[in-house]
Amino acid sequence: MALPAAIVIALYTIYIFYFLKKRFSFLQNAIVFMLFSILTIVYGTLLNLQLAWIDVTKDSSLFLFYLLNRNIIRPLIILIFINVFIGGKSLKNKVLIFIGMFLFLQLMDTLSQFLGVVTYTKWNLLYAGIANCVFLMLGLGLSKGVYYLKRESSMHDNSL
Repeated sequence: MALPAAIVIALYTIYIFYFLKKRFSFLQNAIVFMLFSILTIVYGTLLNLQLAWIDVTKDSSLFLFYLLNRNIIRPLIILIFINVFIGGKSLKNKVLIFIGMFLFLQLMDTLSQFLGVVTYTKWNLLYAGIANCVFLMLGLGLSKGVYYLKRESSMHDNSL
């Protein structure tokens, strides 16, 4: 049941991102996606193998759920958050967007724990929530940096 759920969630996330009005170019979104894919891989590896705070299942279908969540769903949710957050009109809308994406990331953590994909040994949902907030804030910071680099390169291109 876990693998079909992960595939459906990943496909819906891809569809939402595909039809979303994007505030950033393809290159900017690709850079953010790749950096967050690397960041989530390092985060998962540190928690699992180095610190042993979580145990990932050895079952292959459940491990595919873990891989889909880590490599596709989380970076795409952060990209959706960035593109929607930048287009937010008021502070209230931006706070609601942040809360919604945070709750979705927490739901994915809860679902992976409920389905037996991940077992928390020295980790809990509060720490996962803090990490999810950090991921969302890093996404905003990285998007500002990528936007700044794009703006700087276009300013230098105009002077040629």
